[in-house]
Order: sequence, then C-alpha cells, then structure tokens
Amino acid sequence: MSQSQSQIPTPARNSMAHRLEQMRQLLAYWPALLAAFAGLILSMLLLWVRQSQQLASEQAQINHELSAIRTRLEATAQATFSPTVGLEAMIQLDGGISNARFDALSKRVVTLLPQVRSIVAAPDDVVRFVYPLEGNSAVLNLRYSEVPAQYAQVQAARSLGKALLVGPVKLVQGGQGIIQRTPVFLADKDQQQADYWGVISVVADLDRFMQVAGLAEHPGLRLAVFQLQADRKTIHTLIWGDPSLATLPPAVHQSVQLPGATWSIAAADAVPNSRTAAFGAEFSASLLASAAFSALVALMVYRRRMLLQQNKTLAEQIELGLRTQAELESAQSRFRSLTELSADWVWEQDENFQFTFTSRSTEEATQVGSPQLLGIKRWESPALAPGTDWAAHIAAVKQHQPFRNFEYAQYAEDGTLRYVSISGSAFFDSQGQFKGYRGTGRNITESRLAERDLRESKAALTVALDRLQAVLNAAQEFSIIATDLQGRVSLFNRGAEQMLGYSEGGMMGQSAAVLHLPQEVAARAAELSQIHGRPIAGFDVFVEQARISGSETRLWTYVRRDGSHLEVSLTISMVLTADGVPSGYLGIARDITEQRLAQRQLADLNAELESRVESRTTELKQALAVLGQAKEELLRSEKMAALGSLVAGIAHELNTPLGNCLTTASTLDELTQQMRLSFESGQMRRSALESYLNDAQSASGIMLRSMATANELVTHFKQISVDQTSAQRRKFSLQSVVGDVLSMLRKPLQKAGITVQLDVDLQQELDSYPGPLGQVLSNLIINANLHAFAEKPADAVIAIRVERSKAGDSAESQFFSLIVEDNGCGMSDEVRRRAFDPFFTTKMGAGGTGLGLNIVYNIVTGILGGQIELLSEPGQGSRFVMQLPFEAP
Repeated sequence: MSQSQSQIPTPARNSMAHRLEQMRQLLAYWPALLAAFAGLILSMLLLWVRQSQQLASEQAQINHELSAIRTRLEATAQATFSPTVGLEAMIQLDGGISNARFDALSKRVVTLLPQVRSIVAAPDDVVRFVYPLEGNSAVLNLRYSEVPAQYAQVQAARSLGKALLVGPVKLVQGGQGIIQRTPVFLADKDQQQADYWGVISVVADLDRFMQVAGLAEHPGLRLAVFQLQADRKTIHTLIWGDPSLATLPPAVHQSVQLPGATWSIAAADAVPNSRTAAFGAEFSASLLASAAFSALVALMVYRRRMLLQQNKTLAEQIELGLRTQAELESAQSRFRSLTELSADWVWEQDENFQFTFTSRSTEEATQVGSPQLLGIKRWESPALAPGTDWAAHIAAVKQHQPFRNFEYAQYAEDGTLRYVSISGSAFFDSQGQFKGYRGTGRNITESRLAERDLRESKAALTVALDRLQAVLNAAQEFSIIATDLQGRVSLFNRGAEQMLGYSEGGMMGQSAAVLHLPQEVAARAAELSQIHGRPIAGFDVFVEQARISGSETRLWTYVRRDGSHLEVSLTISMVLTADGVPSGYLGIARDITEQRLAQRQLADLNAELESRVESRTTELKQALAVLGQAKEELLRSEKMAALGSLVAGIAHELNTPLGNCLTTASTLDELTQQMRLSFESGQMRRSALESYLNDAQSASGIMLRSMATANELVTHFKQISVDQTSAQRRKFSLQSVVGDVLSMLRKPLQKAGITVQLDVDLQQELDSYPGPLGQVLSNLIINANLHAFAEKPADAVIAIRVERSKAGDSAESQFFSLIVEDNGCGMSDEVRRRAFDPFFTTKMGAGGTGLGLNIVYNIVTGILGGQIELLSEPGQGSRFVMQLPFEAP
C-alpha cells in the first residue's frame, strides 16, 4: 500500500467503495436505459414519420384535386378573355371596327359568359366602343390618359406588346373584378413595323369568375388565388380566397398560366388538426411500448446484436420504401404535368370501344357533356359533324393499333362547331388480353379558325397586290421603274414595256443604266463630280441628287429596245422603309418627245421672227426698245403683287389735287406779275395790294389742302408698297391697314356703286405682317366686286368688322375675328366647297385665274398663323370669318 492510501481513514475508504459499487450496478443497466431513450426517440421519430406520411398523402390528394381546379381555372380564363383574340384579329384585318360588328361579337360573348361584365375597345386610348352600354355609358369617350391607374395598365400592356391581366379591381358597378387589357397593333403595308391602334379591355366579375371556374365547389379545401411577381415564383398580391395560405407550410401551390398573367393557386385541408388526436393515441401507445421494450431489453441483453441487425435491416427497408415512394410520386407528377401540357383532357374506352371515362375538362374543352359520351363508341356520338372518314380509323383501332392526332369535328351544345384532335393506344391485362384504349384529346378549334383567318388574310393581301399591279399597269402613259440600292430593276410596269419595248421579265434584275445614252451619262457624271468635288460615276449619277433632296426631276434620253431615242422627263425618288432606312429608288418617266419637238419648232420660229425683226427699220427697233422697257416695268409690277392693279386708281386720285394746285399756282403767278408791274411803275394802290394778298391767301389755302390730300394718298400708297413688297413684320393698328387698303380701292368701289361699312375698333396693336394682311383684304374686296356683285345691284354692301374673343378664356383672348361679308349673289355648295382650291374659278376665260382665294387661304393659315371659314348660300351673300392672333407665329 502506498503512503497516500495509508493516509486515508478507513471509514472514508469504505464510503468511497460503496459509491463506486453503486455506480457499477447502475452502469450494468445501460442497455435498458439506452433502450428507453431509444424508445422515446423512436416513438417521436415514428410520430414524425407518420405525420409526414399523412401530410404527404393529404398533399398528394390536394395536389391532384388542385390540378383539376387549375385546369378548369385556365379553361375558364381562356373562354372569358377569348373575345380579345377575335376583336384583335378583326381590327388588324380591317384596320378598325364598326359599332355594329363590335356589338354583335360582344353581345354573343356576354350572353354565353355570365362572368363577363363588359367589353371595351379604346382606339388611341380613348373609349369608343362599350358593351353593354347600359350602366356603362359614363365610360364612353373616356381618355385613359386622364385616369392614371388605368393608363398605367394600358401603357404596361402596350410596352409588353401582349395582353395584361390585372386584379382584383374594385368595380364601379359594385363588387370585385379582373380586367384583361390587350394592345392592338396594325402592321404597315411593308410588314416592317406595327403601329399602335389602341387597347381592348374585358371586365369580368371576380366572384362569378371563380364560381364558374369551380373554386366554390370544394368545401373540404381552403383555396386562395395569388398574383405572382415578374419572377413567377414570389407571391405578390391576393386575388381571391384565404390570405393565410400564402405562408401556411402545408399549403400546396401550383402556377396558373392565364392570358396576360401568371397566378398561383394554393390549397390546404379545411380541417388541418383532425389527425392530432389520432396521432396522440399512437404516440402514447408508442411510449408504453418503448417502456415495455426497455424492461424486456434488461432481460434480453444477449439478443442485443441480433436485434441491432434486425433494426438495421428494417431501417434499410424503410429507407428503400421511402425512396421508392418518392420516385413513384415524382414519376406521377411528371406524367401528370406532361399529360396536362400535351392535352386538354384524357379518356378511356373498354374492349368494346365504348367510353368508360372522360376527364372533367372534356366538357369545358368540347362543350359536349360527359353523359352523352359514356357507354357509346366515339364514332356513334350524336354530336359528330359530317365530313370525317371514320372507316380507316375504325379499322386501325379494331387491329389495336396506336394512333396520333386523329382529327374530327363535332357540334357543341350551343350549336357551334368544335374541332378536336385525339391520340390513343391500346392497353392489355397481365395475360395479354385486350382491355381497351387510353388516350388524350386537344381542342384545336382556335388553330383551325386561325388557319382559316390566315387563308382569308392571304387572299385579301393577294387581291390588294393584284389591285396595286392593276393600278401600275393602268398608268400606261408613264414608265414606272423601281430598283434596289444597287440599281437592279425590281419593278417594270406595262407603261415602261410599251414605251421602251422591253419586257418585264427581261428587265428584272438588270441595271437601269442600259436605258440611257452613255455620252449623256458621262456628261452628267462630270457635272456632278465638279459640283460635289468628288468622283461620281455609275448608278450614282442618276440617284445622287435624290439621296440629298429626296427626289430629282431631270430631262434624260431613253434608248428603246430597237435603238431609237426617246426624250423623257424622269423623276427619281428615294424609297424609305417605315424606319426611314433607304431601300431603293423609284423612277417615273413621261414621254416629252412631242413636247420637246414643239419647243424646238417654237425656238426655230422665234429665231426666224427675231431675224425678221432685226431686218426692220430703225423706227421698229426703237419701238422694240420701248416695248422692252415696258416689259421690264411689267415684270417689276408683277413683283409688287397687288400694287399693279392700284396704280391707275392712285394716278386718278392724285390728278384732282395736283390739277387744283397747278391751276391755283398759275393764277397766283399771273396775279404776282401784275402786282410787280404795278409796283415797278409806282402806281400800286392799297386796295390792289389788299386784293392781291386776299387772293394769295385763298390760293395758298387751296394748294395746301390739295397737297395734303395728295400727301395722304402718297403716304397710303407708300405704306402699302413697302408692306406688300417686303412682307416686313412690325407692330401696327388694324384700323391703319384697313384704311390704307380702302383708300387705294376707293375709286373702283365708287365706280361699282359698292358701299363699305366699317366696324374695326380694335384698340390692341398687332405684331404681325401688315402687307400680307392688306393683300388678304384687297383680294376679298376685289373678289366680291368681280363675283358677288357681277350684276351691279343698287344696294351692294361690303361690311368689315371685328369681334373679340371672350375675355375669360386666356387662350382664346390671344385671337380676334376679322369678318368680311357682302350681300351679293352668294355661292352654291359645290362652289363654296372648292372656293379655296387653286385654279378654281367661275370666271374661267373671263379674266379669272382661280388663285385669289387660294392666296387668301395660304396667307391666313401660313404667314398670319390663323384660320379662315367661308359661309355662303345662294342669294344670301358670302361671309369670310378669319380667326387671327394678335401676335403672328
């Protein structure tokens, strides 16, 4: 014994030994303790596995029912929002839609689909079509741009370029709803770019929509529908149902692909805690079993290894069973997903080819009730439409052969035609006996209708192209040739064939340069190279100017197929795509050979006449010189526009005051000479001087008044001359311009017996163009003199007056109305409609040019920045109303 042990007291050593013995006895029962602990853990594990299995079974059942619900929901959405497909196709085909066609289609849809509240079409985002109109009249003519929430939806659908489904939306008529907004784009004639037409909206009642979709037919389930975000995984908002399903772990979720949105439908057991009591009893029984097992383990330690081996084998079998079950569920899920993606419904027939099963979606897809199909053969269905060859199909199925995509037609309950495609294969029992067929079916009505619409669209396009070709061929007086950017001919019309002698087939793909004289092309190339400072050759000679300015008209010489020459006026224009990218060139040529020949003959005749004139006498040469000066003066007078017709009147007006001045001045000169003689002779008397001074004062007064009159006329004339020749912008009063014009036209108006009534008291000055405004007034007054009072009535009146806009409207207060009206003969409807057209006149051949009112229209709407309106009836006179701004643009 060591020294340290000998130092421990004996009672203490005995107590320590007793405790160690107790510990050894306790450790001897470790298998029982371990068994008890393992039993507890196993009970909890079994409880968890049982709950997991039960949860998995319930979720599988819910998932199966949810698939059927999702399928019906998608079918209901497809049917509810299908009108947009027909409306969109109709608008794209016709470029628009009428109220009658819109109401006819919408009425049929709203009648068949009670969940649809209304259908709206908004060209240019303005509501123009609504059905039903009753109860929705307030929506008519609504501009979406004025309703931010709705306009944001419309803009989102337009940017996506496809349908957008939004909801839930609180409806004005009450309740909740969902709205599908479908943008409509119209392709241009080149099919290069689609133009935005507007938007079609279908409004559906949310509760009725869900009721039709069958979501209210499952009292054993809690259901909810959610809107998914752009990633199609994260829940965004609740649309319908129990919101707690969004975060409830046992809930089953499935994605629903709808026209314009992706939803998530969630489902859970309506009584989630029903299994708790049963599982509690099982857990108690498991605990009792584990306690008994622990007691037995204490007695059966020797079988420990055997039990461990058995437990290991059992665990492996459980794991294998769980893995097999998971693989089976995965395979079932894949099969169900593939079946749902590849078909609209599934079906089954027995060994006599009679239907024994059709899925619930059959009725929704075909509109034929399942009771009409069960127990009969497919080819004996009373809903079949004629036109299908069933003999080959019946022969194939009697030989138990598989078939795919066999198509036939049948009538729905509403009398419409449905096209379906079926696929199927035979199945046999374990002894190889034929038991029937299983297969899938698809509703292909939409694709069939789309194919029909496509055929009709192609036929319409062919007709349009034929009409365009007919128009081109009808223009036989013109040669129309189109080329690509390299100058290869892509269009050669019948007029070109007749003009040049080439055939369309022979010229397609050839260079258009073969039609031109080489020396003429070379001369033009040198000219263009000098102008642009770089070498220009080849096809660029013809199209260089068209590239710069868009088009060019020039005289060229065409070389016909027989070698003869043809002088033409050729206009070459650049052809652009809808994006503004050059795609080719178009040349339109007109034969001017006879015109050029006439011009040359005229030039020869002029040369001959000039030769004769040169041989005349000096007197004739002087006359020609005077005539040339007159010609120059005439050209200058034409540049003065309206002043040419006023010179004679001004001269006549000035003649009277200047004549008075001349007579008075000569008389005063004679009196002055007499007074000088009296003064020089010294015989001047006071009375004579006083008489002379009185006469001089009277003469001075006469000359001053006459010169003032002449000065006033000259001032008016100078002002009109400067304004109408320079078109200078300045500030002026309307009264001054009207006065200047009337002073120039006073003589012809007096001669015609026309009275002018004025009411132009406009205090505010104008910042505009007085010259063009004066020309407008002159043309209107002269036009009235020539046309309205052609029969010279005794009470002819022209009224010129001003009306101010309402002061309360700030936009309209920037304008005033200048009205010129007469009580003349008036105009017929035909004359009034064409009054502003260029070269239209009722005095053709009698001095009328047809440009007076056209010039008035162009000046008012162009230079002055206003608007003009003509009101006239036969025998009621004419009224020209000009809406003019105080400040010209």
